[in-house]
Amino acid sequence: MSQKLLSILLSSAFLFPIVSYAEGSYLKVGLGESTYAGFPNTTGFPIDSSRTATAGLIAYGKSIAPNFSGEIGYIDFGSSGTKTHLLDSELIISDQLRTRSVYLVGIGDIPISSSVSFQGKLGMVMHHTNTHVRVKLLEISASEDSTYRKTRALVGAGFKFQFPKEISGVVEYTYFGTTVDGSELSLLSAGLLFHF
Repeated sequence: MSQKLLSILLSSAFLFPIVSYAEGSYLKVGLGESTYAGFPNTTGFPIDSSRTATAGLIAYGKSIAPNFSGEIGYIDFGSSGTKTHLLDSELIISDQLRTRSVYLVGIGDIPISSSVSFQGKLGMVMHHTNTHVRVKLLEISASEDSTYRKTRALVGAGFKFQFPKEISGVVEYTYFGTTVDGSELSLLSAGLLFHF
């Protein structure tokens, strides 16, 4: 028997328990509040550097080992903007931003009771952020659109609640690192997992 074939057989023998366990898949949908903290102020005028928006997410997950699963998902962090009136409202500065991201995480479960568990997650996220800045002075206006892409590590924690066998709920907080020129993005969300 060749060494290659022997290696494959031994590997499959060690992997079989993990593969046989990895039968639980789920679809996750959720809503939450995203927070952009420390949004850069490049105008030189006083503009609020922290803002929130309503976010939505959808993800697919699969059990890899007991109390451990992998998840890939898409998040729309929502659109958030500010409008500042200066010089007796003769100067108006407005800006709008929207971030959409794709992420991949590993999630570990620590059971607290038969229906509640603590979850920790660690992974990577790819941000795609669009910004629109508009400055208007009397009847003259100028605007600028920009697109930013960044890949960052993410970390999160939360609680999972088991309902009937096919449905569970999660409440979680996730920190997604920096997006636009150093703006820090986080999400507090609640969601449902549909197991199949």
